[in-house]
Amino acid sequence: MNKPTVYMLTQDIDIDRRILLEAGSLQDAGYAVTILATSELDADHAINLPAGPAPEQIDDVTIERIKTVGQDPRYRWVYRLGRRLGQQAQRFNMVVVALLGTMNGYNTYSRLAPYYAARANANIYTAHDLNTLQPAMLAARANHAAVVYDAHELYPEVNERLIRLRRDYWRKVEARLLPKCDAASTVNEFIADEMAARYQVPPPVVIYNATNPPSGFDPATPPDYLRTDLGIGRERRIALFQGGLTEGRGLEKLVLAAQHLPTNIAIVLMGSGRYRTTLERLANASGVQDRVYFRDAVPQNRLVEYCASADVGMITYQAVDLNNYYSSPNKLFDYIVAGLPIIANDLPFLHKMITTHGLGLVGTMDTPEQIAALISRLLGDDALLTATRAQLLQAAKVYNWAEEGKKLVAMYQRVR
Repeated sequence: MNKPTVYMLTQDIDIDRRILLEAGSLQDAGYAVTILATSELDADHAINLPAGPAPEQIDDVTIERIKTVGQDPRYRWVYRLGRRLGQQAQRFNMVVVALLGTMNGYNTYSRLAPYYAARANANIYTAHDLNTLQPAMLAARANHAAVVYDAHELYPEVNERLIRLRRDYWRKVEARLLPKCDAASTVNEFIADEMAARYQVPPPVVIYNATNPPSGFDPATPPDYLRTDLGIGRERRIALFQGGLTEGRGLEKLVLAAQHLPTNIAIVLMGSGRYRTTLERLANASGVQDRVYFRDAVPQNRLVEYCASADVGMITYQAVDLNNYYSSPNKLFDYIVAGLPIIANDLPFLHKMITTHGLGLVGTMDTPEQIAALISRLLGDDALLTATRAQLLQAAKVYNWAEEGKKLVAMYQRVR
């Protein structure tokens, strides 16, 4: 008997952990899963019309990729104009074409994805985020297949320049297509309720961005990777932020918080992003370069252990948009599984999780002084730290992917 097939669409290059975990759970449940993603610049494995080389594999999941670089034939005039700019031509072309593709809601991925997805003749098409819902819907219609929409965020409200330019457009797309989906899921109950109220649909199934501990991991005996890698003495405590180093996450306030902390507390920012250079300059300019450390991102399969080597995990997200306000970032669940006490900005989902389960502290993070006060309070109270770690051990039994994956599989089984 043939396995039911699921074809997932994402515009990711570095495929989100949530997508890979979902694919793995479905394969374990008897589905055959393929992911159609975006290629890196000049990637050899990218699909090229009319066919491409053999697809890659990530954790036994088949990955196909669309090559979205090169000249888009719709914008030949842009490339002709760009050639006049000499060395600046490539940057000019990329920026202008990306902007035009965003303005008409139809970038290279969106143009090519329906073709590749439709030829897969899948039983179920999964759109990961709103920017793949239209291609998934077109491919599903061509094959009389079902559509699942997994909203990783409240996409129309993201405070990102190219999304802001077409905010009304994305709201209309979601309003038009969400009711036509056979199932929908999202990352927390606040976003689910917002989508239900906004579009007059049943709330999407809530599937948290949880993870699983590495094999053999014991939070009672954590490794000391961060101190070893960064040369931080064992007498010092570490407040860790891990994830994308981007604006809107309060990271400049976290850097400046070092000015208001005792010297035995070090702040570590671990991750990637162009904003890192700005943050490094800020640390140097404010004289805290010996108390603020930067480390490149680590592979997902080592992330929990690296988190466990800190003393407290920071979530400093700012309410710069409605999506951030309702956020439930991956790092929350990384910290839970790692047994790492958490300090977070007082946002709805973070407040609910941390205060309900005693996972650490939440508080206002409008200033560096407020962030420093929260860090000092938690790291200065050994009884609170001990109680928090005990609560984290209990929470990790509930908030992990083994449990969330069951909800995912149950949703797909209702679809087909």
